[in-house]
Amino acid sequence: MANFTEKELLKALTELLRESPLDKITVKEITDRCGVSRNTFYYHFHDVYELAASYFVHETDRIVKMYQKDENWEGGFLEGLTFLYENRLIIQHVYQSISRAELDAFLNEVVYRHALIIVRDKMKGRRYSDKTLALATDFYKNALIGAVIQWIERNMKDKPEEMAALYSSVFEGTVEAVFESIERVI
Repeated sequence: MANFTEKELLKALTELLRESPLDKITVKEITDRCGVSRNTFYYHFHDVYELAASYFVHETDRIVKMYQKDENWEGGFLEGLTFLYENRLIIQHVYQSISRAELDAFLNEVVYRHALIIVRDKMKGRRYSDKTLALATDFYKNALIGAVIQWIERNMKDKPEEMAALYSSVFEGTVEAVFESIERVI
């Protein structure tokens, strides 16, 4: 996101999210905070929710790109959890303001990409069908989403390092078995 105005709008939103839930933040508050007009805001974003989604897409892409080169999914998962943990007030304010359907749609898109990296890495050099890959990726995507949502709902009491180590050990021992089980059935 190279656009200066978009960066300023995102900065204003994150500042406001430290103070209020997303559903209480207005376009006027955002534009007043960064000194642009409402028309400028609407030139870049449809509404406050689209701006918030842009923020999370940007951060997620940053984390995935950082770790995708090395295929170090554990580091990427830990970085993602650390981002959530360090911004837990923002996360809680967003989580309390959006519907479960909106959250699921966003997480499904983002986490699927991460789960695909994990599954491909663990099955590197082995033969399997595209259908098996898709089913296994969906399985792990759903596991990661469930774990993260539960963690958020419990106010992120566990440290990111604990969560990352736990799920890393689970993935380490199960991916091959999941692939074999799927291949037997399909």
